Amino acid sequence: MVAIYVIINSSVATTITIALHNLGIPEQYCRAFPPLIAITILITFFSLLPKAMQSVGIIHILDKLNNHKGDLPPQNALVQFFAIIIGLTGGLSIGKEGPEAHIGAAFGCKIAKMRHAPIQHREVLIACGVAGAIAAAFHTPLAGVLFALEVILLSFHTIIILPLMLSSVAAMVVSKWLLGPIQLFRYDQELIFSLDTSNIIALGLLALTASILASIFLHIQKTLWSLELKITLAWRFLFVGIATSVCAIWIPETLGVGYQTLETLLTGGTLEHLIITVLIVKLLLTAFSIGLGIPGGVIGPLFVIGGLAGAQVALWFFQSPSFELVSLFILLGMATMMSASLQAPLAGLIGVIELNSSSNIILPAMLVIGVSCVITRTLLKQDSIFIEKLKSQGKNLPSYHERHTRNKP
Repeated sequence: MVAIYVIINSSVATTITIALHNLGIPEQYCRAFPPLIAITILITFFSLLPKAMQSVGIIHILDKLNNHKGDLPPQNALVQFFAIIIGLTGGLSIGKEGPEAHIGAAFGCKIAKMRHAPIQHREVLIACGVAGAIAAAFHTPLAGVLFALEVILLSFHTIIILPLMLSSVAAMVVSKWLLGPIQLFRYDQELIFSLDTSNIIALGLLALTASILASIFLHIQKTLWSLELKITLAWRFLFVGIATSVCAIWIPETLGVGYQTLETLLTGGTLEHLIITVLIVKLLLTAFSIGLGIPGGVIGPLFVIGGLAGAQVALWFFQSPSFELVSLFILLGMATMMSASLQAPLAGLIGVIELNSSSNIILPAMLVIGVSCVITRTLLKQDSIFIEKLKSQGKNLPSYHERHTRNKP
């Protein structure tokens, strides 16, 4: 995780852009080159790989965990390591947390195999790897534990929680020792948010907005999943490269994960383009990239999409809202968008609390996350993005109890 963090933040894309600008190319068009270079490398890289090694990410973990006795090949994790570095270095609109979870899970599987552990223990070690990866990436150890339980294991069992906690804390300690504190967003505002009628309506509007955005995000990908067997990988990746390059020229705020865009808003800055414009383009570009098979994650971009939605709702609903109020809605939007899309309410709630280090956000966050998850699951009939992808592939997803009953001698 530390290696990925250091390489991605090495400003390779910026160096390429500056070098091209020095050759006389306008800066606006220089930004289009890093995505195209990254896509070209990814196409070449994946074209040399057998089909079995191209499966990566959270989907890969869930498939192997539920249908292949948790057998995670280390070579797929190695592919994921290089793919996410290439993609994010080039500014593709993807996240790094899902790929990091895959790598962590592969380490857990390797340890289990070395110890000749039974399948149940292998599953726990895989979850420990995921929890550690999320904790190391965000410095949110409790959110890492809950993510492993809600998204990977799809179940809560008290006997598993202790090893997850130890793995999560250990990974965060190592990450902090090597990198120092990771602060994705500088947020030090304090706002007492009362749940009066007006504020509850605003939170309801945010919950509804996040639910609709999560549904749009999923359905765009569902449409594109059907193209995997009809269009070759090279063409799918090329489409993403062209789309990202166009966005790089006209709306650069949509490139990469997008954390910088949120930090600009959280520190009182303004974006070059309207928030609603960046929000729509970021959602479409990320759904387009992930839906066409780019080997990246969705957690980071979901945070950004949700944060932008939160800012927009605050500006729409409140008359001349304070900076503190807009910042609060950005944080609430981040947690809500992730929770609704992944159906992981506790991971979203605890994640934003750990990132914010404030208890004032707990009550409004619980309300808006709860309402959004209910709308997404009951009214929109939408499950987690990862589960929906597995269902589209016709793959089974047995419960924790069914897996363990099936694996008994």
